[in-house]
Amino acid sequence: MGKRFTSFHSQTRLTILVVLMTGVVISMLFVFLQNQQTVTAPKPTEPQLPQIKKGPVEPTLHSSELIGGLSHPWDMVFLPDGTLLFNERAGSISKIVDGKKLVIANIADVYAVGEGGLTGLTLDSEFATNRLLYTCFNASTKSGLDVRLVRWKLSADSTQLTDRSDIVTGIPSNGSGRHSGCRVRAAKDGSLWVGTGDAAKASNPQDPKSLGGKIMHITRDGMPESGNLPAPFDPRIFSYGHRNVQGLVLFDQPKGGVFGYSIEHGSDVDDEVNLLKSGNFGWAPKATYVEAGIPMTDLSRFPDAISAIWTSGSPTIAPSGATKLTGQKWGTWNGAIAVAVLKGKQVRILRFDENNVLVEQKSILTEFGRVRSTTLDRDGNLYLTTDNGSNDKIIKVVPSGN
Repeated sequence: MGKRFTSFHSQTRLTILVVLMTGVVISMLFVFLQNQQTVTAPKPTEPQLPQIKKGPVEPTLHSSELIGGLSHPWDMVFLPDGTLLFNERAGSISKIVDGKKLVIANIADVYAVGEGGLTGLTLDSEFATNRLLYTCFNASTKSGLDVRLVRWKLSADSTQLTDRSDIVTGIPSNGSGRHSGCRVRAAKDGSLWVGTGDAAKASNPQDPKSLGGKIMHITRDGMPESGNLPAPFDPRIFSYGHRNVQGLVLFDQPKGGVFGYSIEHGSDVDDEVNLLKSGNFGWAPKATYVEAGIPMTDLSRFPDAISAIWTSGSPTIAPSGATKLTGQKWGTWNGAIAVAVLKGKQVRILRFDENNVLVEQKSILTEFGRVRSTTLDRDGNLYLTTDNGSNDKIIKVVPSGN
């Protein structure tokens, strides 16, 4: 009996030991499996998307009145120190000092009537060293009326004009002031571009000797530049067949014989923006100045005439001075031209591609009435002159959003 008891006791201990070992193994296996379940699988790497750069957008415009109380302000220029110089049709040239107009010159022989008077104004391309500027105006002289280009020197303190030199005279002038044109711009190479009106005389635009209805390319002394039309044309004439040139925009460098754009009033149809290139632009009214039914570019009479790159169609809107918008803050309009519009009472944005094909146009700044001229300051802000006849203004326009 004692042996059976001992054998039973040994079996019992063995059983207990097996049970205990089994429990330990199960516990270890449980912990192992639990650890395996709690291991976090690595997250898949997300692909890095390329950063999409925001493209230019149409700018938001903020306008403010710089000065008011003016009478037919025409053209504007900025001196190197940022001072704004402007003229008024009756014959004065002024600058703005502390928000007020300070007259620096009254040109005595200006003949201001109708569309005529003191019109074009520009600085010499080397103004910082030679202090030269140019004015264009209808003049009353002992020998009669004409439109002329006059060179001046602005004093060091910008308070008076001296050293007058009439470098181009004899541009036709109508006694009523009609079609006086005369916009002048200075190129970077020192030359001058001058657009004229036909003085409402039918023969002028196609007459090779008349300076009416033409664009001239001349030196700062009024002499012919190279590349103008050959004889029998007056050697100062670059292009002809124009009706009434109101604006000029110059490229920094000519492109394929094109130096910029010219802006021209139409008759009863088709105001124009033309390429600034040499040739005939096809305006030729009938004798006694009959315009009805005459196309601005008469291809039937002049098959080689140069067609406009933009036309208003009907009705006309009377575009005037223009400037090229430059700078990133102009967004999608960077490189477009901003054209002042009189009858249409707006500024018209015109954007052309590298082939001078129109790709966009838009009317802006319609709240100021008739707009005569546009220009940029050195920071790329736009300025415009109104021409409503009373309490005219100079407006500053700042673009933003790019």
